[in-house]
Amino acid sequence: MSGKPFFLYVRSRVVDDTVQQRYLGTEFNRSISACLLLISLPILILNTCIALLKGKTVFEYSLKQDCLGRPVQYQRFSFGMLKGLPMLWSVLSKRISLCGMPVDIEMTKQQTERLQAYSFIPTGLFDAVTLHQASGLVTIEKTELLEQQFTDNRLGYLSLLLKAGLTAFLYNNNKSQLTTPAIFTLFDLKINNDTMIDAVDWVMSDQNIEQGSEQKLNGCKIGCFVNVNSVNLTAVDPQLSKNLNAADRSFADGSGLRIAAKTLGINIKDNLNGTDMLPHLCEAAQAQGISIYLLGAKPGVAIATVKNLLKLYPKLCIAGVEHGYFERSSDSNAVKRINQSNADILLLAMGSPLQEQWLKDNAPQLTCRTALAVGGLFDFYSGQISRAPIWMRELGLEWLWRLMQEPKSKFKRYVIGNPVFLIHTFVFNRASRGF
Repeated sequence: MSGKPFFLYVRSRVVDDTVQQRYLGTEFNRSISACLLLISLPILILNTCIALLKGKTVFEYSLKQDCLGRPVQYQRFSFGMLKGLPMLWSVLSKRISLCGMPVDIEMTKQQTERLQAYSFIPTGLFDAVTLHQASGLVTIEKTELLEQQFTDNRLGYLSLLLKAGLTAFLYNNNKSQLTTPAIFTLFDLKINNDTMIDAVDWVMSDQNIEQGSEQKLNGCKIGCFVNVNSVNLTAVDPQLSKNLNAADRSFADGSGLRIAAKTLGINIKDNLNGTDMLPHLCEAAQAQGISIYLLGAKPGVAIATVKNLLKLYPKLCIAGVEHGYFERSSDSNAVKRINQSNADILLLAMGSPLQEQWLKDNAPQLTCRTALAVGGLFDFYSGQISRAPIWMRELGLEWLWRLMQEPKSKFKRYVIGNPVFLIHTFVFNRASRGF
């Protein structure tokens, strides 16, 4: 029996065996909610007094549905801070769970039918899908993510509760107060607000249509990823800012941009980084017969990346591979090799601001449909650098993992760069106007 069918068999058996069981971890609901209500008693009293002094009702009510269509009443304070605290009373009275079935999550009919096997799961204030959406993480399909949540143990339940609470605090998950434009400007940089699916479709497409119009552009499309480091570099390198804005697509990469965007009332759909995008890109390229050319990183790194990718995607077409340590006078030779390979997609890993400048200078001569500036992508897939554990990525702390692995080379970027970015965001309010 091959690996994949066995996995599906085990998954199906787990569902069947647990349908009659309760959701492990819910036994902590009442004690946790009671403690939180007791701790927040001064806030409860204050919010009540504010409403009464204003002559208004103390609570606001709204009716929502979880992803199985079950109605649930939400109760919030009309005034004051931490308006959602009354929902803890709903948890205490067993009308809702701390963690459980998601509310206000879009599901297809097929996904909803698949989740019917978990109808014993109560509606929850927190869930794994909302946790991933809060940090923009796009790695696991929704129903599979929920199945992992529902079949986890008690420690997993408490871990999810802690992570969801932290992301709610860090990223302010109330999307009703935010807009989701297709394109927006952050630190004077144009950002395309795409989902992972939309971004991959754009990379794969052989047409270059200006977003928001029917105008078809000529030549190789350029895609870039904008993160905290990119923003900090533009403060001392105006040319990088011009190159990023000249790209056909600039994707929002990382929790820092998500936090900064929310200060402008903007919700970023997905965290679009090259490391998370590559598996989706390889799957689509393998299925459609699209070829990829890898250029960049130190000698041997790109080749190791190709070997590892072919283990995961054996039918993936690699048009060519070469390291990025060559003189700029040899750019024309590199362009010639890429064009002769008939590559459809170029992955360029030279680091900022070099890779963006290289694409500005050479993209007009490229015949491939798309060129992506992917930074240190090859370091991850070659095995040189390991990915952060999933819980750190869920909390938007992958930068901390990188710092732990490469303290000397990443000290300036993270220990100095992250506080500088936050100061520019919250103190100088530069997110809306740039440097």
